[in-house]
Amino acid sequence: MFNFFSEVKKGVKNFDLTGKYNIVNISGEILYVEGHKGVALLSKTQISFKVKNGRLLIEGDNLVLVELTEDTLKISGKISKIEAL
Repeated sequence: MFNFFSEVKKGVKNFDLTGKYNIVNISGEILYVEGHKGVALLSKTQISFKVKNGRLLIEGDNLVLVELTEDTLKISGKISKIEAL
């Protein structure tokens, strides 16, 4: 999978994201996440996953976990809410 944040970090000096997470929400229909620690909940209306020091909850309609790697994931669907827990 293409790593968006690795590409961004190449042009920025002294930028440390070690152990943190990053999110890109594209038009409320695609969500790209780097730095997750595992999926906790998976349904068509909610997807939750662990991040350092907490959890993120994604709510919407027709949510699909399109891609999952060791530390990145991609969700598609109609994303209505992103909440840090």
